[in-house]
Amino acid sequence: MESEAFSAKVKKAVAGNFDRSYRLYQAFEHKHRFFYSLALQLAERIELRQGSKVLDVGCGSGISASALDERFHCRVLGVDLSAKMVAAGKSVCRSGNVRMQVGDGERLAEVVGNERFDYVLFNASIFILPDVDRALQGAFSCLRPGGKIAFSFFPDLQDETGLDLFRLAFERLGEPLPRFRVITDYPKACSALAHRCGNIVHHCWDRALDIEFLQDFFSIPAQSASLFPGRGYEARRELVGRLFATLEDRTDSGHIVWRMAEGIKTDL
Repeated sequence: MESEAFSAKVKKAVAGNFDRSYRLYQAFEHKHRFFYSLALQLAERIELRQGSKVLDVGCGSGISASALDERFHCRVLGVDLSAKMVAAGKSVCRSGNVRMQVGDGERLAEVVGNERFDYVLFNASIFILPDVDRALQGAFSCLRPGGKIAFSFFPDLQDETGLDLFRLAFERLGEPLPRFRVITDYPKACSALAHRCGNIVHHCWDRALDIEFLQDFFSIPAQSASLFPGRGYEARRELVGRLFATLEDRTDSGHIVWRMAEGIKTDL
């Protein structure tokens, strides 16, 4: 019961944060075209096939779904907890290949019914799921034999020696490192994936450290809450600006690293 209560609390907070964030997500994407690029980076690394049927879990406003439709001519069903993100996506996405609906990524059977997919993707979403085992079991169940589950993960900030620049930035700012930058960490997500799919393959997308990008990304309400929980939004936004400004001396050597993992459903 305690675990269920925690999960319900997390999901309520997540949905609320993203409901408050959809306009800023749209402005951020218009400026940086980031989530579109991230979706394609993951698709290319897992060698996603043209014309595939894809379940996009944590689809937000449908940016990744639209990218997969436009580049790979996929038929995509997007699922997200945030009603406002889904509504925003439906208002701009006119493709008949993309459907979006409100739903729980840990209860996929309630959303997809008997539909089966070639790929189940978690584009920058798996780390906010409190019960990753349940989410990946649901993903596995609605996957066709030979299909793939894949995810992209919350970014690491590193220098050339592997130093954690998130930790360095918080030290320089004089603020405590947040206890939970993510709800589910990368090793746990990978372990849950390996439990269903056996051996998994890892990838990463490495980008140069970009201070303005980080300030814009983490100023979105849903993202700033992960760095400065318990603070009001305006206070979080001001702290985010100062936090990443402390890394100006690392722009020549720092990197933003998005980790990725994939697994194949091999049972017949």
